[in-house]
Amino acid sequence: ATRALAGAAAWGFADGLFRLELGHRVNNPASCRVATRSGFAAEGIERAKLRYGDERFDVETHARLATDPATAVVPLPGSVGS
Repeated sequence: ATRALAGAAAWGFADGLFRLELGHRVNNPASCRVATRSGFAAEGIERAKLRYGDERFDVETHARLATDPATAVVPLPGSVGS
């Protein structure tokens, strides 16, 4: 997952995007690890942003800028930067 996200980020930046954002439920530490290992900085918690059925969940937002340092993660083969 980390390599896939790193590849998607490299592709987005190569295509001219400057800022990428992602969010995950705060009770999902695996998604948080993928985001941070891929160079996405945690920016904050958005309370009750996500709704599944009748239940609402807080979302942690991460972002990465084109000007942020590159990560040591090797993207998947065939992606930009691999």
